[in-house]
Amino acid sequence: MKKSERREFFRDFRASLRVVSEEMPGLLPATAASALLDAAAPFVSIVLGAQILDRLLAGGGGVMPLVWWMVGLNFGIGLASRRLEVYKDAQMRKSDNITDLLVMKKCLTMDYQQLETQEIMDKKTRAVEGSRISGGGGGTLMFLYNLSDALKQAATILYALLTVSRLFVCGNAAPDAPVWIRRLDAPWAALAVLILALCVTAACIPLTKWANKVEMVMYEDNIDFNRRFGAFLSLMDYPVGKDLRTYGMSGMVMDKYMRNETGKRGRLKKNFMRTQRIRSLISVVNLATVLLAYAFVGLKAMAGLITVGAVSMQVGAITAFAGAVSQGIEMLGHLDLDRKYMKEFAAFLDTPSEKYNGTLPVEKRNDGDYALEFRDVSFRYPNQEQWSLRHVSCVLPKGRKLAVVGPNGAGKTTFIKLLCRLYDPTEGEILLNGIDIRKYDYGEYLSLLSVVFQDFKLFSMKLGENVAASVDYDPERVWACLEKAGMKERVEGMEKGLETGLYQQKEDGVELSGGEGQKLALARALYKDAPVVILDEPTAALDPLSEYEIYSRFGSLVEGKTSVYISHRMSSCRFCEEIMVFDQGRIVQRGGHEELLGDETGLYARLWAAQSEQYGK
Repeated sequence: MKKSERREFFRDFRASLRVVSEEMPGLLPATAASALLDAAAPFVSIVLGAQILDRLLAGGGGVMPLVWWMVGLNFGIGLASRRLEVYKDAQMRKSDNITDLLVMKKCLTMDYQQLETQEIMDKKTRAVEGSRISGGGGGTLMFLYNLSDALKQAATILYALLTVSRLFVCGNAAPDAPVWIRRLDAPWAALAVLILALCVTAACIPLTKWANKVEMVMYEDNIDFNRRFGAFLSLMDYPVGKDLRTYGMSGMVMDKYMRNETGKRGRLKKNFMRTQRIRSLISVVNLATVLLAYAFVGLKAMAGLITVGAVSMQVGAITAFAGAVSQGIEMLGHLDLDRKYMKEFAAFLDTPSEKYNGTLPVEKRNDGDYALEFRDVSFRYPNQEQWSLRHVSCVLPKGRKLAVVGPNGAGKTTFIKLLCRLYDPTEGEILLNGIDIRKYDYGEYLSLLSVVFQDFKLFSMKLGENVAASVDYDPERVWACLEKAGMKERVEGMEKGLETGLYQQKEDGVELSGGEGQKLALARALYKDAPVVILDEPTAALDPLSEYEIYSRFGSLVEGKTSVYISHRMSSCRFCEEIMVFDQGRIVQRGGHEELLGDETGLYARLWAAQSEQYGK
């Protein structure tokens, strides 16, 4: 291993240990203690058993104390080891849950603009796949098991070397013994055999690295396959079922999946067979080491240089040593893989935030007097050349209702994302009470905004929790918001009321229509009771009667608040005091409904005329 590779190995290995020790304190000491005890158990029988055998051959004197020592030590070690194993396994089994928790926590706290990039999505996929054994990677759990096994093999090697060291005790050959016996009794003979055995064993290291490279290729292949499999898996969800059945696409989906699966299995089989052949070579090398050591012990026994008990002890120690070296090298190889897998996991968790998070507190005002201003704001999405917004300057009227309209792709939703600071402007700045919003504490700034996005999401939780966005909520306040959103009667008809679970992921979960979901999202925005309300197509999924009901009460819903209302329906603009018209990322018109209609060549009048013509038909 090159010096740079060694540095990388130990750096990544320390990072992996840090993740484990931070999330599961106490596990690493327990693992080390368990490894030392597990490795010691066989040597109690090997060493004491050899002494018992020699004493039996010498007449049997003093055998029973050794027997009791052997039984007592084995019992004590076994009991302590078992207790440690139970604790260790319980902690290890938490690792997958901890992995999920850490990834979820990182995703929830990461900048929204980062989550939308392909780079971060790939990083997340690699982190999840690399930290889970089920994903084809090493897994946190596998890292812990391999670490435990590696420590055990290291302890076994240490105990075995201490036991085998008795082969270096010389001076047992008679002065008149044959030359070959005197040479066999010399210290350099045992040293030469040990060096030769280590050289033979060293051949396992490049073989193990070779096997690891093949397994890493399998891991990379698995990541790509699992990403594709996830896409296929999403096609089984019932919302997609309508299109699959209507267009007869089931056969196409299965055909695409089988082609992907067949190719992947062929590559996996090929690489698996390669690793098995390499592992077989490693076994042959280890066998050669064992045979060499056995030959040396056998020759010393034939020459009468060691006792029968010593032969038994050395054979047991050599067998344990060979097995530990073989498994130890394999475990080091696995740990090398594991730290690469864990490196992906740690790299994702250590991904720095790109967005500056200010520290200024937001002034708490009961009058809702918060002035928001876009000052020469331009924006384009990451890796995009086209500008989504260009030189947008405007002031959001405090306490008034503002409509934002325009054709698809005009920049309306991007305008809202910047206002919510899901993204920061590429150029220009957005001000709150004259201060750049980037300087405010992000959480405090968001507390000023209640938003219903066009692609809003409700969660598979209780209905009341969805409205309150919290496990703890005020039922009376939830009911009041449901009534304002026109959803109270529907919820009252549900058997469990506010305790009703949403969607089929919950037991006895209720499926909502698009319009019902939109009303709940509106109730959630009302429950937050923020001074600025942003509604992005809030009535798109509502029937005409429900839409009219919302419109007729729109003023009371946002009374005293600054409200921004985005819609494709020109008729909804009548309920707003001021209208901004977007086109190709710019504000091209601004004014009241009648004022904008008066400009017959303007975009607003043309959009109004086009929709009016459709309604007239």
